Amino acid sequence: MHRSWIKSRMFSREHIEGVEEFMTFVSQRLSDGEEMVCSCRRCLNRVRKPKVQVEGHLYIHGMSSTYTRWVHHGEPLEVVPHDEIDDHVDEHSSLNEDFGMSVDEEDDPDDGIHCMVEELYTAEEEGKGKESMFAILLEEMKQELHPSDPCTRFSFVVKLLHIKSFYRISNVAFTTFLKVLSSTFPNCSIPATYEEPKRLIPALGLGYNSICVCPNNYVLFRKNLEKNDVCPVFGASR
Repeated sequence: MHRSWIKSRMFSREHIEGVEEFMTFVSQRLSDGEEMVCSCRRCLNRVRKPKVQVEGHLYIHGMSSTYTRWVHHGEPLEVVPHDEIDDHVDEHSSLNEDFGMSVDEEDDPDDGIHCMVEELYTAEEEGKGKESMFAILLEEMKQELHPSDPCTRFSFVVKLLHIKSFYRISNVAFTTFLKVLSSTFPNCSIPATYEEPKRLIPALGLGYNSICVCPNNYVLFRKNLEKNDVCPVFGASR
């Protein structure tokens, strides 16, 4: 079975489809509540975890590059002739895994997106994140921008949001820009309005909450003052 996706770039279409292929293979052999060994580049088939955590590790850290025969997950062991071994498995693979590195991560065209999502996943895994933010982003990452384009819609939208923020583009101007793009490139999955990519902002941890403040800058209407309508010291309206 062709498994070159194991060495593909994180969150590329090939990588995501490969992880789905592996999890489907495992689900056919294990019950829903049964734990399995994690074959990511950090756990290296040495730690047992629930399936949902293993899937997350494979998305974030990638599959162990030498684990091309899934013997720890029910696949029969077969002797493979040396000349049929995939070229991508070499003597440097284990060294890269020891440091949790991917050979092609240095040339990642999505810049820091993988690191950003990894931080979000780590926060959720440690119980600091909100419900299913990583799952929301993962579903978005599965959406292609164009059938022949290696760039995902997610990476494209994140870059647009960065430009909007950096150059302080108004919501109205940004929506107009998106409409021009979507009408000019109808075969691309480009958001038509700012409201569509806006829903990604809280999931990325980039949102904010507006808090009313006393006109005299004395108190913030939060915590025990959240329901107050006037400043408890000056009597000024919020």
